[in-house]
Amino acid sequence: MELSLNRRQMAFGLGAALAAPHVAAGAVSKARPAAGKPRIGVGLYMMRELLAADFDQALAAIAATGVTSVEFAGFFDRNAAQIRTALATNGLHGVGAHCLRPDMPETEAAAAMAFCAEAGLPYAIAPMPLIPALKLPITSKAEAQAAVLKLTVADFQRSADIFNRFGELAKQAGARFAYHTHGLDFLPLGDRYAFDIMVDRTDPKLVDFEIDLGNTISAGVDPIPLLRQLKGRIPLAHAKDWKPGYTPSPIDIPPSAPIGQGSIDWSPLLAAVAGAGVTDLLIEQEQAPKDELLKILRDSRAYLEGLARG
Repeated sequence: MELSLNRRQMAFGLGAALAAPHVAAGAVSKARPAAGKPRIGVGLYMMRELLAADFDQALAAIAATGVTSVEFAGFFDRNAAQIRTALATNGLHGVGAHCLRPDMPETEAAAAMAFCAEAGLPYAIAPMPLIPALKLPITSKAEAQAAVLKLTVADFQRSADIFNRFGELAKQAGARFAYHTHGLDFLPLGDRYAFDIMVDRTDPKLVDFEIDLGNTISAGVDPIPLLRQLKGRIPLAHAKDWKPGYTPSPIDIPPSAPIGQGSIDWSPLLAAVAGAGVTDLLIEQEQAPKDELLKILRDSRAYLEGLARG
């Protein structure tokens, strides 16, 4: 699968997506939503400040917005049994967690996957590929941009090989592995995108993808052909919107907006998401004041569900 190259602007902002929580090493209902209609949920990275302040209260407030699924990005000192209980108490479906890094020791990765399986989270997810030139902690945006621009075909091939192994480990743990996309996945490498390498080199039986629709669009790529071409390999997707007037770039994050208040036309996207077999569409706004997060989530969910109802 290849996408035509149509954008080459580059500027990038890496954030905490590079950091995966350390977890020790098993279910909430895994029932699929109605055919053709994904659950509307939230990527909990967006809600991290609220969860860190009061996990139980925040999760209850998130459920009260009407979302039905959540994806973790950190477990806030809860063990797997406590995560399962918290989800059941609030009537939420846990889809998975961003908990893997490609540079993890295999034993640590296996423990993270076992934690997800025990917590009733079907997917263990890696939110970034290997970035060999990036040194942690990140001290500046320019430093992160420079490291991303050094990525090569061989780097993405190596990431794909690691992700195939992660898929094997996840299967052994009773979970599934998925890779979450960012703008950098649409860096042009010769006459291809980096993401083409990931798709072609990963085993469909072991590796699924979580397509971030907003990140793809901000990189200058139309995600609708991607959704069609990868039907069956995209169980999860992220929804985010951008304020108008930005320059598309695979390595920059534009100013964000609540879903439906930005520049993205969501009607055709929702149809493509449903057609691709996505089971969970997860809202995630990049930047928002802490005291506005719940309202943004509630309004974004209402907007998406209103469109889905026609």
